[in-house]
Amino acid sequence: MLKKFGVILVAMVAISSCYYDKEEQLYPSSFTNVPDTATYYYAKDVQPIISGSCATSGCHVAGTGRVDLSTYTGVKNNVAAVNNRAVVIKDMPSSGPLSPADINKLKNWIAAGALNN
Repeated sequence: MLKKFGVILVAMVAISSCYYDKEEQLYPSSFTNVPDTATYYYAKDVQPIISGSCATSGCHVAGTGRVDLSTYTGVKNNVAAVNNRAVVIKDMPSSGPLSPADINKLKNWIAAGALNN
């Protein structure tokens, strides 16, 4: 009986210790206290985030009845909503918030005027 209890205890400890850590969640100060002075570009930095997380099949593309974010014009016309939902509230994309790095890129690109550069 004692042997079974020991095996169960070891298994419970091993299972409960298995989870995925995200560095930015464990050490948020190392990600938030570093000023970001980089220039972000729509084509190089923002469009891949949007096309990979927002303008996906059945979501923010033409013909879905939702805001179309598949083009620069669509993103620019809805930049306030993109900022609010993806950067401030962080309830978009529906699969879960963007990474802190992607949020930072969007935030800085928007702050710089959301240029088509």
